[in-house]
Amino acid sequence: MTKSATSELERLKNRKKNKESMNHIYAEKGNSYVIHYSCESFYDEHKKAFKTGRVTSIGLRNLEDAQTHYWSIWLSAEIKKKEDKIDESLDELEKDVLDNYFNFIRTNSRAHYIHWNMRDINYGFQALEHRYRVLGGEPTTISDDKKFDLARALVSLYGRNYASHEYTDQYGKKHKGRMMVLAAMNKVATRDAMEGAEEANAFKDKNYKALHMSTLRKLDMLANFFDRTHANTLKNNGTFREKYGFHWSVFPEIVKAHPLYTGLIVMGGLLTVVLRFTDSWKIVSNLLK
Repeated sequence: MTKSATSELERLKNRKKNKESMNHIYAEKGNSYVIHYSCESFYDEHKKAFKTGRVTSIGLRNLEDAQTHYWSIWLSAEIKKKEDKIDESLDELEKDVLDNYFNFIRTNSRAHYIHWNMRDINYGFQALEHRYRVLGGEPTTISDDKKFDLARALVSLYGRNYASHEYTDQYGKKHKGRMMVLAAMNKVATRDAMEGAEEANAFKDKNYKALHMSTLRKLDMLANFFDRTHANTLKNNGTFREKYGFHWSVFPEIVKAHPLYTGLIVMGGLLTVVLRFTDSWKIVSNLLK
Protein backbone atom coordinates (compact mmCIF):
# COMPACT_ATOMS: atom_id res chain seq x y z
CA MET A 1 0.00 0.00 0.00
CA THR A 2 1.31 3.51 -0.83
CA LYS A 3 2.15 6.08 1.84
CA SER A 4 -0.81 8.18 0.69
CA ALA A 5 -3.19 5.23 0.98
CA THR A 6 -1.85 4.37 4.45
CA SER A 7 -2.39 7.94 5.63
CA GLU A 8 -5.89 7.99 4.15
CA LEU A 9 -6.75 4.68 5.80
CA GLU A 10 -5.57 5.97 9.19
CA ARG A 11 -7.79 9.02 8.76
CA LEU A 12 -10.74 6.75 8.01
CA LYS A 13 -10.06 4.74 11.16
CA ASN A 14 -9.81 7.93 13.22
CA ARG A 15 -13.07 9.21 11.75
CA LYS A 16 -14.80 5.94 12.60
CA LYS A 17 -13.40 6.08 16.15
CA ASN A 18 -14.76 9.61 16.66
CA LYS A 19 -18.21 8.64 15.37
CA GLU A 20 -18.26 5.66 17.71
CA SER A 21 -17.21 7.88 20.63
CA MET A 22 -20.01 10.33 19.87
CA ASN A 23 -22.54 7.52 19.68
CA HIS A 24 -21.32 6.15 23.02
CA ILE A 25 -21.52 9.57 24.69
CA TYR A 26 -24.98 10.19 23.25
CA ALA A 27 -26.16 6.80 24.49
CA GLU A 28 -25.08 7.95 27.97
CA LYS A 29 -26.14 11.58 27.57
CA GLY A 30 -27.66 11.65 31.06
CA ASN A 31 -24.10 11.26 32.34
CA SER A 32 -22.48 13.56 29.78
CA TYR A 33 -21.69 17.26 30.14
CA VAL A 34 -20.58 20.05 27.86
CA ILE A 35 -17.92 22.09 29.66
CA HIS A 36 -16.54 25.55 28.94
CA TYR A 37 -14.78 28.25 30.92
CA SER A 38 -13.45 31.79 30.54
CA CYS A 39 -10.23 33.28 31.85
CA GLU A 40 -7.96 36.27 31.53
CA SER A 41 -5.44 36.48 28.68
CA PHE A 42 -2.70 33.84 28.54
CA TYR A 43 -0.18 36.59 27.68
CA ASP A 44 1.20 38.96 30.30
CA GLU A 45 1.79 42.22 28.45
CA HIS A 46 3.91 43.66 31.27
CA LYS A 47 6.27 40.66 31.56
CA LYS A 48 6.03 39.83 27.83
CA ALA A 49 5.49 36.15 28.63
CA PHE A 50 2.78 33.51 28.65
CA LYS A 51 1.07 32.52 31.90
CA THR A 52 -1.96 30.59 33.12
CA GLY A 53 -4.92 32.96 33.11
CA ARG A 54 -7.09 33.56 36.14
CA VAL A 55 -10.36 31.62 35.83
CA THR A 56 -13.42 33.88 35.79
CA SER A 57 -16.27 31.45 35.08
CA ILE A 58 -16.90 27.72 34.52
CA GLY A 59 -20.04 26.02 33.27
CA LEU A 60 -21.22 22.44 32.71
CA ARG A 61 -24.41 21.61 30.83
CA ASN A 62 -26.01 18.17 30.90
CA LEU A 63 -26.43 16.78 27.40
CA GLU A 64 -29.80 15.15 28.13
CA ASP A 65 -31.86 17.68 30.09
CA ALA A 66 -29.77 20.87 29.58
CA GLN A 67 -29.50 21.42 33.34
CA THR A 68 -26.55 23.74 33.86
CA HIS A 69 -24.09 23.93 36.75
CA TYR A 70 -22.38 27.28 36.74
CA TRP A 71 -19.94 29.30 38.82
CA SER A 72 -18.33 32.67 38.19
CA ILE A 73 -16.42 35.42 39.96
CA TRP A 74 -19.42 37.66 39.38
CA LEU A 75 -21.83 35.20 41.06
CA SER A 76 -19.44 34.53 43.95
CA ALA A 77 -19.05 38.26 44.56
CA GLU A 78 -22.83 38.64 44.70
CA ILE A 79 -23.20 35.75 47.17
CA LYS A 80 -20.37 37.02 49.37
CA LYS A 81 -21.62 40.63 49.20
CA LYS A 82 -18.41 41.78 47.55
CA GLU A 83 -19.71 43.30 44.32
CA ASP A 84 -17.82 46.52 45.11
CA LYS A 85 -14.65 44.70 46.20
CA ILE A 86 -14.11 42.25 43.35
CA ASP A 87 -10.63 43.47 42.38
CA GLU A 88 -9.23 43.17 45.89
CA SER A 89 -10.91 39.78 46.40
CA LEU A 90 -10.00 38.03 43.14
CA ASP A 91 -8.05 35.19 44.77
CA GLU A 92 -10.88 34.44 47.19
CA LEU A 93 -13.54 34.62 44.49
CA GLU A 94 -11.60 32.52 41.97
CA LYS A 95 -10.93 29.94 44.70
CA ASP A 96 -14.67 29.81 45.40
CA VAL A 97 -15.38 29.18 41.70
CA LEU A 98 -12.80 26.38 41.57
CA ASP A 99 -13.95 24.89 44.90
CA ASN A 100 -17.43 24.45 43.46
CA TYR A 101 -16.15 23.12 40.14
CA PHE A 102 -13.88 20.49 41.67
CA ASN A 103 -16.57 19.44 44.15
CA PHE A 104 -18.75 18.73 41.13
CA ILE A 105 -15.96 16.79 39.40
CA ARG A 106 -15.34 14.69 42.51
CA THR A 107 -19.00 13.68 42.53
CA ASN A 108 -19.12 13.09 38.76
CA SER A 109 -15.63 11.80 38.00
CA ARG A 110 -16.94 9.05 35.68
CA ALA A 111 -19.07 11.33 33.54
CA HIS A 112 -18.17 12.27 29.95
CA TYR A 113 -16.93 15.84 29.37
CA ILE A 114 -17.35 17.43 25.94
CA HIS A 115 -15.07 20.43 25.45
CA TRP A 116 -13.62 22.79 22.86
CA ASN A 117 -9.80 22.76 22.67
CA MET A 118 -9.33 22.34 26.44
CA ARG A 119 -6.13 20.35 26.04
CA ASP A 120 -3.08 22.07 27.54
CA ILE A 121 -1.66 24.13 30.40
CA ASN A 122 -2.58 27.44 28.73
CA TYR A 123 -6.24 26.58 28.32
CA GLY A 124 -7.69 23.29 29.46
CA PHE A 125 -8.30 20.85 32.28
CA GLN A 126 -4.64 21.02 33.26
CA ALA A 127 -4.86 24.82 33.49
CA LEU A 128 -7.86 24.57 35.84
CA GLU A 129 -5.97 22.09 38.02
CA HIS A 130 -2.91 24.35 38.08
CA ARG A 131 -4.90 27.44 39.06
CA TYR A 132 -6.54 25.50 41.89
CA ARG A 133 -3.14 24.38 43.21
CA VAL A 134 -1.86 27.96 43.02
CA LEU A 135 -4.77 29.00 45.24
CA GLY A 136 -4.16 26.17 47.72
CA GLY A 137 -6.65 23.59 46.49
CA GLU A 138 -6.27 19.87 45.74
CA PRO A 139 -7.79 19.18 42.31
CA THR A 140 -9.55 16.03 41.17
CA THR A 141 -8.27 14.84 37.81
CA ILE A 142 -10.60 13.68 35.04
CA SER A 143 -9.18 10.68 33.16
CA ASP A 144 -8.41 11.39 29.51
CA ASP A 145 -10.79 8.68 28.27
CA LYS A 146 -13.66 10.74 29.73
CA LYS A 147 -12.73 13.88 27.77
CA PHE A 148 -14.05 14.46 24.25
CA ASP A 149 -12.57 17.34 22.25
CA LEU A 150 -15.35 18.39 19.88
CA ALA A 151 -13.07 20.80 17.99
CA ARG A 152 -10.65 18.01 17.06
CA ALA A 153 -13.49 15.59 16.32
CA LEU A 154 -14.94 18.01 13.75
CA VAL A 155 -11.58 18.08 11.94
CA SER A 156 -11.57 14.28 11.91
CA LEU A 157 -15.17 14.05 10.67
CA TYR A 158 -15.25 16.90 8.15
CA GLY A 159 -11.61 17.75 7.37
CA ARG A 160 -9.36 20.67 8.31
CA ASN A 161 -11.41 23.11 6.25
CA TYR A 162 -14.78 22.33 7.88
CA ALA A 163 -15.01 26.01 8.93
CA SER A 164 -12.87 29.05 8.24
CA HIS A 165 -11.37 31.24 10.96
CA GLU A 166 -13.22 34.29 9.66
CA TYR A 167 -16.65 34.58 8.07
CA THR A 168 -18.94 37.38 6.92
CA ASP A 169 -22.63 36.48 7.04
CA GLN A 170 -25.41 37.60 4.69
CA TYR A 171 -25.97 40.71 6.79
CA GLY A 172 -22.35 41.81 6.52
CA LYS A 173 -21.49 40.92 10.11
CA LYS A 174 -17.99 39.53 10.60
CA HIS A 175 -17.31 36.51 12.80
CA LYS A 176 -13.87 35.43 14.04
CA GLY A 177 -12.77 32.10 15.45
CA ARG A 178 -14.10 28.72 14.35
CA MET A 179 -16.62 28.45 17.16
CA MET A 180 -18.24 31.75 16.22
CA VAL A 181 -17.99 31.03 12.48
CA LEU A 182 -19.59 27.60 12.86
CA ALA A 183 -22.42 29.14 14.88
CA ALA A 184 -23.03 31.74 12.15
CA MET A 185 -23.00 29.08 9.40
CA ASN A 186 -25.62 27.06 11.30
CA LYS A 187 -27.65 30.07 12.47
CA VAL A 188 -27.02 29.17 16.12
CA ALA A 189 -27.69 32.06 18.53
CA THR A 190 -24.51 33.83 19.65
CA ARG A 191 -25.98 36.64 21.73
CA ASP A 192 -23.58 37.58 24.58
CA ALA A 193 -20.86 35.22 23.28
CA MET A 194 -17.49 36.92 22.89
CA GLU A 195 -14.46 35.99 20.83
CA GLY A 196 -11.23 35.16 22.69
CA ALA A 197 -9.72 38.63 22.37
CA GLU A 198 -12.98 40.22 23.48
CA GLU A 199 -13.04 38.08 26.62
CA ALA A 200 -9.46 39.09 27.44
CA ASN A 201 -10.42 42.74 27.05
CA ALA A 202 -13.52 42.24 29.19
CA PHE A 203 -11.26 40.99 32.00
CA LYS A 204 -9.03 44.04 31.62
CA ASP A 205 -12.11 46.24 31.78
CA LYS A 206 -13.31 44.32 34.87
CA ASN A 207 -16.53 43.42 33.09
CA TYR A 208 -17.04 40.13 34.95
CA LYS A 209 -20.74 39.96 34.17
CA ALA A 210 -19.99 39.99 30.42
CA LEU A 211 -17.59 37.05 30.90
CA HIS A 212 -20.28 35.27 32.90
CA MET A 213 -22.82 35.72 30.09
CA SER A 214 -20.35 34.74 27.35
CA THR A 215 -19.53 31.40 28.97
CA LEU A 216 -23.21 30.59 29.45
CA ARG A 217 -23.95 31.26 25.79
CA LYS A 218 -21.00 29.17 24.60
CA LEU A 219 -22.28 26.21 26.60
CA ASP A 220 -25.50 26.41 24.57
CA MET A 221 -23.55 26.71 21.32
CA LEU A 222 -21.34 23.68 22.01
CA ALA A 223 -24.29 21.52 23.05
CA ASN A 224 -26.01 22.54 19.81
CA PHE A 225 -22.92 21.64 17.75
CA PHE A 226 -22.66 18.22 19.40
CA ASP A 227 -26.34 17.40 18.83
CA ARG A 228 -26.19 18.46 15.17
CA THR A 229 -22.95 16.58 14.55
CA HIS A 230 -24.41 13.42 16.05
CA ALA A 231 -27.53 13.84 13.90
CA ASN A 232 -25.32 14.53 10.85
CA THR A 233 -27.04 17.89 10.25
CA LEU A 234 -24.20 20.30 11.08
CA LYS A 235 -23.49 22.63 8.15
CA ASN A 236 -19.79 22.78 7.30
CA ASN A 237 -17.35 23.40 4.45
CA GLY A 238 -15.94 19.88 4.27
CA THR A 239 -15.70 18.32 0.80
CA PHE A 240 -17.35 14.99 -0.03
CA ARG A 241 -14.01 13.22 0.33
CA GLU A 242 -13.25 14.94 3.66
CA LYS A 243 -16.72 14.20 5.04
CA TYR A 244 -17.07 10.61 3.93
CA GLY A 245 -13.42 9.66 3.87
CA PHE A 246 -13.48 7.99 0.46
CA HIS A 247 -10.50 7.80 -1.86
CA TRP A 248 -9.87 5.26 -4.63
CA SER A 249 -6.40 4.48 -3.27
CA VAL A 250 -7.85 2.91 -0.12
CA PHE A 251 -10.84 1.19 -1.71
CA PRO A 252 -9.18 -2.27 -1.81
CA GLU A 253 -8.25 -1.98 1.88
CA ILE A 254 -11.78 -0.88 2.84
CA VAL A 255 -13.21 -3.88 0.99
CA LYS A 256 -10.76 -6.25 2.67
CA ALA A 257 -11.60 -4.85 6.10
CA HIS A 258 -15.35 -5.34 5.59
CA PRO A 259 -16.95 -8.53 7.02
CA LEU A 260 -18.75 -9.05 3.71
CA TYR A 261 -15.38 -9.50 2.02
CA THR A 262 -14.49 -12.33 4.41
CA GLY A 263 -17.91 -13.89 3.84
CA LEU A 264 -17.47 -13.80 0.07
CA ILE A 265 -14.03 -15.41 0.36
CA VAL A 266 -15.47 -18.23 2.49
CA MET A 267 -18.42 -18.69 0.13
CA GLY A 268 -16.07 -18.70 -2.84
CA GLY A 269 -13.97 -21.40 -1.20
CA LEU A 270 -17.03 -23.54 -0.45
CA LEU A 271 -18.33 -23.09 -3.99
CA THR A 272 -14.97 -24.22 -5.39
CA VAL A 273 -15.09 -27.35 -3.22
CA VAL A 274 -18.68 -28.08 -4.31
CA LEU A 275 -17.83 -27.63 -8.00
CA ARG A 276 -14.78 -29.86 -7.72
CA PHE A 277 -16.84 -32.52 -5.91
CA THR A 278 -19.53 -32.27 -8.62
CA ASP A 279 -16.96 -32.67 -11.39
CA SER A 280 -15.37 -35.64 -9.59
CA TRP A 281 -18.78 -37.30 -9.13
CA LYS A 282 -19.53 -36.89 -12.84
CA ILE A 283 -16.26 -38.63 -13.70
CA VAL A 284 -16.98 -41.50 -11.30
CA SER A 285 -20.55 -41.82 -12.63
CA ASN A 286 -19.28 -42.06 -16.20
CA LEU A 287 -16.81 -44.78 -15.24
CA LEU A 288 -19.55 -46.81 -13.55
CA LYS A 289 -21.84 -46.73 -16.58
